[in-house]
Amino acid sequence: MTNATVVENIEVAPSYYKISFKWKTTKAVCPGHFVMLKVTDSLDPLLRRPFSVYNVKVMKGYVLAEVLYKVVGKGTGIMAEMNKGDVLDVLGPLGKSFPNVKDASRLIMVAGGIGLAPFYLLARELTKKQKATLIFGGRSKEDVSIAKPFRSLSSVTLKVTTEDGSSGTKGRVTDVLEKTLKKDSIIYACGPLPMLKAVAVMAEECGVRAYVSLESSMACGIGVCLGCAVKAKPPVKRPTTEDKKYSMVCSDGPVFDARAIDWEKI
Repeated sequence: MTNATVVENIEVAPSYYKISFKWKTTKAVCPGHFVMLKVTDSLDPLLRRPFSVYNVKVMKGYVLAEVLYKVVGKGTGIMAEMNKGDVLDVLGPLGKSFPNVKDASRLIMVAGGIGLAPFYLLARELTKKQKATLIFGGRSKEDVSIAKPFRSLSSVTLKVTTEDGSSGTKGRVTDVLEKTLKKDSIIYACGPLPMLKAVAVMAEECGVRAYVSLESSMACGIGVCLGCAVKAKPPVKRPTTEDKKYSMVCSDGPVFDARAIDWEKI
C-alpha cells in the first residue's frame, strides 16, 4: 500500500479514460494483475475499487503504471477529474496473472468492454515470432475505439465486433471466436460474466485450454473479506488443483483455468 502521483489522466474515448501514475513497487507487474485504488480521503466512496493494470514501464526508482477505466459511478467520476500531481492511494499489484504468454503458440485473446484492459500488457510480452488474435466486442463503434493502440502492434491481429454493427462484425465475440478456434489454440478472456461463460463452454466443447479473468466487486483485494467468492468446480485431476468449494476472485484469481469455475452456480 502506497501513495502514487498522477502523471496523466486523459479521455481516450467517450466515457473511457487512461490514468498514469508514478508508483513505487518492488513486485513485478504481470498481465492480469490488478490494483485497488482509493481516489479520495473522504468516506464516500468508502471502499477501494479494483482495476486491471493496462500497461507498465519500469523507470529509475519507480514504476509508471497505466489503468484503463470507464466512468460508471461516483468513484470513477472522481478519477476522471484527477489531474497531474494529484495523489492516488494504491494497493497492489494483486492477484494471479495469466500464464506465461511465451508458452502459447496460437493465442486468442477475447475481450468485452473494459475487459480489454489487461491485454495490452499481455500483447507487449509476445515474442517477435508469436502471432496472436484479439477478438474485442462492444456495443458500438465508440466502445471499441479504445482498441486503437492494438493496431500498432505487429504481433496482434485485431477483430472487432459490435452489437449494433457500427464497427467490425455485427454480433458477439463468440461468433468470431467459433470461426477462429483451432485445436492448438489457447484462449485468454476477460469481460462480462455471460461472455466468459460462453467462452468457457465453447473451449470445453472444442477441447482447448481457456483462462478467464473474472470481474468482481471486492472490498479488500487480499482474500480476507470473502466478498468476491465464486463456486469452484470439482477439481480436474491434476497435481496443482486444490479441492476447494469456493475460490476468491481477488486472491485465487482473478485469472482462473476456465475448468475450475462452476459456471452454473455464478
